[in-house]
Amino acid sequence: MDTRNFGDLTGPFIAPARGGIASSLIVLLHGWGADGNDLINLAYPISVRFPGAAFFAPNGPTPCKVNPAGREWFDIEDRENGPIVGAPFIDNALADALDILNLSPSALALVGFSQGGMMSLHCGLLHSPPPAAIISFSGTLLLHEDLDKNKRDTAFAPVLLVHGTEDEVVPFQLQAASRDILATLSIEVETMQCAGLGHGIDPDGLSAAIEFLAKHLPA
Repeated sequence: MDTRNFGDLTGPFIAPARGGIASSLIVLLHGWGADGNDLINLAYPISVRFPGAAFFAPNGPTPCKVNPAGREWFDIEDRENGPIVGAPFIDNALADALDILNLSPSALALVGFSQGGMMSLHCGLLHSPPPAAIISFSGTLLLHEDLDKNKRDTAFAPVLLVHGTEDEVVPFQLQAASRDILATLSIEVETMQCAGLGHGIDPDGLSAAIEFLAKHLPA
């Protein structure tokens, strides 16, 4: 593992486990108040199934107001405009990473947790051409009106929503609300409910994510 810069974002980067040129890129977007180190270790179980994948876990663009040692994608109190503020940093980093790794968006997956899950949905669904897959752990869909306005010739990326039934931070009920909005927009969406889980990622949810990626992403 080393540290890489793509666009204006910096964070842990893991090259393909099999060595050589990457066949896909999995970007891991951390939650509010954390940083890229919080999710980068997900690369190891995922890489068993995806030995050709490179992994990038960027740090959010600004220090977290409550935890200055951590980072955030947007001010947690500004859910109306926050994703719009954070999105350009992610969009530019994705463009740079795909260019440097010589990959197309069809070899890209966005995986996020909590606020990072919100950003994976926001950026992934507005990305054109679409990525191969989007996974949100304990996140929710914000600013879905932008999807209605986003007239496009290409389909949206398929989405997996994973959520703990006992989530005390991002309520579990938001999973169904996000699913219904996506389905209304004819976006392919799957859900995974992790019984008894709070605000986190458990082995069952991670296994579901890996199986979802296996249907859409080059190994």
